[in-house]
Amino acid sequence: MGTTVVGFRLGWDRKGRQATVVLTEAGVLHHSTGLLGLAVRPARPHAPAGPDPHPVPRQAATLRRLYADLHHQGYTRELIPPACVRLETEEHPLHPRPYGEHAPPPHPELIADFTGAAPAGPGTLEDALTAFYGAVGLTPRSRAALPSGAALPSGSPAVPPAVREALRGLAEGRTLASRPRRGAGWTVTGAGVRLSVGRVGEDLTHREVAELQAALTAWLRHQRRPGAGSGTR
Repeated sequence: MGTTVVGFRLGWDRKGRQATVVLTEAGVLHHSTGLLGLAVRPARPHAPAGPDPHPVPRQAATLRRLYADLHHQGYTRELIPPACVRLETEEHPLHPRPYGEHAPPPHPELIADFTGAAPAGPGTLEDALTAFYGAVGLTPRSRAALPSGAALPSGSPAVPPAVREALRGLAEGRTLASRPRRGAGWTVTGAGVRLSVGRVGEDLTHREVAELQAALTAWLRHQRRPGAGSGTR
């Protein structure tokens, strides 16, 4: 029967490394990293937490985060652009409790078949995910963009242009991220907020995001005061 997958392969030219991530219709994330041009051994797949009635959307959010995290680390060349592909490969059946000793084993054939079948043309992650959702019979979350001239409800404060653009990006399913030149960074998606330092990252809770937003807003207003923090901008 085979399986439908969505994935990508990114390269880090300066380090001579590559990273491949593939999500299957069963909601299993397969990934591997290694040297450019050499065969690598896949890591243990990341299975959905069982039982999970909606494993694919949750794992798709993780796929988006991995894509952004890899870009921040330096994997900026798209060796295989994001693509949805139908494979002849059969997925390994999942245990009802797919963790611990019952976690799914690595599946190198699946990753190899994806890299061999993926189209060479350009593609975006959101287009690939939309095609993947359609292929597996799911309805993607609405991504209607916020019109640039949309009127705000009566009594609402004005929304700065930068915030309006960020809202539009989240509505379209895009990932908002800090510039990759720093060792520390952040990513924001519709699913959540993540802070990272090098290869280590941490997701924030809703309360922590609210506290951070309040602290940053206070800091920005503090900086507007004459002589406040002028040497640290």
